[in-house]
Amino acid sequence: MKILLVRHGPAVSTGTDGVSEPDRPLSVEGRRKTVRAMKGLKRLKLGSGVVYTSPLPRAMQTAEILARELGRPRPRVADCLRPESPPDDVLEFLKHVKGVPALVGHEPGLSALLGFLLGTGPAESHPLKKAGVAVVSVKGAPARGRGTLHLLLTPSVLRSLWS
Repeated sequence: MKILLVRHGPAVSTGTDGVSEPDRPLSVEGRRKTVRAMKGLKRLKLGSGVVYTSPLPRAMQTAEILARELGRPRPRVADCLRPESPPDDVLEFLKHVKGVPALVGHEPGLSALLGFLLGTGPAESHPLKKAGVAVVSVKGAPARGRGTLHLLLTPSVLRSLWS
C-alpha cells in the first residue's frame, strides 16, 4: 500500500480574535501557497485514490485543494486524522482502505504516524512542514516498521515543481 501524508497548509494565527483553535481556516496566503504546492504534487504523478481529511477546517480546505488538483472526488472526513489521534487509530482505519489514500492532517500526528510506519521513533525525526508531503509504502498490513519512505517534500520544493 502506498500512502500520501499531507499536512494542512498555513492557517490563520493561533489566537486570532473570534477564531477558536479547532476552527482556524487557511489564511489567504496559506491558501495560495497550498494551491501552488498541490499543483507541484500533481506534476509528480504519484497517483492517489480517495483523499481523507481531518474534520478541522484548515485540513478540510487543504484536502479540497488536493482533491481538485489531483482530479479526485470530494474528500472524506476521517476522525482518526484529528490532531490528538494516536497512530494506532490511523492504522486501524487504513486496514479498511483500498488503493492509494491521501491523508490530510496535522502535526505532530502525521510525523508520529510516519515515524511509526518507518520504525524510526519520534515525530521530530521527519517533521512535515505546512502543505508538505510524505510518500510511504507499506508491505502488508500497516504496522510499526513496515514502511519505506519514498519522498519527504517541503512545500517550497513542491511549489518549485509547478513554477
